[in-house]
Amino acid sequence: MGVDKLILFGAGMTGRGQVAQLAYEDGWQITLVDKNRELVDTLREAGRYTIRLLGSRSRDIAIHGFHTLHTDEIEAVNRAVSGADMVVTSVLEPNLPEAAQVIAGGLVARFQAGNDTPLTVIAAENMSHSSTVLKQYVRSHLPADCLEALEANVGFPDSMIARVVPVAEDPLLIMAEEYSEWTADANAVRGEPPHLTGLEWVSDQTARLQRKLYIHNTGHAVCGYLGWLKGYRYIHEAAQDEEIMARISEAISESGEAIARKHGFGREEVRAYEDNLKERLIIAELPDEIRRVIRQPIRKLGPEERLLGPLALCEKYGLPCSGLCYAIAAVLACRMPGDAQFDRIRATVDWLEPVAALQVLDGHRPGPRASENIARAYQEIIAQYA
Repeated sequence: MGVDKLILFGAGMTGRGQVAQLAYEDGWQITLVDKNRELVDTLREAGRYTIRLLGSRSRDIAIHGFHTLHTDEIEAVNRAVSGADMVVTSVLEPNLPEAAQVIAGGLVARFQAGNDTPLTVIAAENMSHSSTVLKQYVRSHLPADCLEALEANVGFPDSMIARVVPVAEDPLLIMAEEYSEWTADANAVRGEPPHLTGLEWVSDQTARLQRKLYIHNTGHAVCGYLGWLKGYRYIHEAAQDEEIMARISEAISESGEAIARKHGFGREEVRAYEDNLKERLIIAELPDEIRRVIRQPIRKLGPEERLLGPLALCEKYGLPCSGLCYAIAAVLACRMPGDAQFDRIRATVDWLEPVAALQVLDGHRPGPRASENIARAYQEIIAQYA
């Protein structure tokens, strides 16, 4: 058998700092595809870049031998997708439609070439049902005579990926935490799941996604929004604030209890997951900007997202939820001049009261006890930080 081929759309931090690193160390042939001309030219000229993993056994990994393509190089991208064993996106949710159009072109070329070997396409994005969403975008760009081949030969397993990879000042030196978690839904694969060390195929992807989203992402969100309110620039600075860390602990403990109840995780296992996050948040060598963490606040207030999602579970099981309510109130109280989503939140909250604003922003209204907690917390936060 030949070398497995990975086509990675998105040569940014998570793409190169996690997906490509895992594939490289596992012996895959990597093709990076990106729309940033300057980045593509830089990677082509250098022919290599370094990932510095920080943790209990920090190490440098020199990544080389990869191919780099710009999205405008249509024929070359189509050939790459046509011969790929796995396609992964790491482009951020707003860019998925654009990436899907390019992937669709490659799939048409693949089908026309008669390649009916199974292909796995994974959206390694920080969102729920990522690959399912990507599939719908891809389908919308395929001609009718390709849809049967798509269903028969291409799997789009939903995925969850977790590693802190801050934006690098030098594109050829990426700093990342040693910790890595990446799972995908084994039930959605066509043929045998591709083997890539570091990618775990699971039968209950929803459970693993929600554990990550409702603990890892919840903790980051609490740290980010409270850190912004208190004037910190980086996540590790905010996490070292005792008051903020106490709020993080309260919120993810509530989330963790709800996740354990819903999916049957052992409470000690979940507590270890919570503790691991808190230990990683304070690593000063990974200066993750709070501005990056708190972007797209309206999406992060979605009913299945990192704050309202675990809140709904706490309400369902009658569990404490005051920490999550405080975090939701903090999002509503944050201001970032010039950011359209924060401006919309502010205008909506000023027009209505906080809980009614939630309903307008995402169509969800928490129950009476949570609503009361959010309203009270919002007034406390405004009094403290206004």
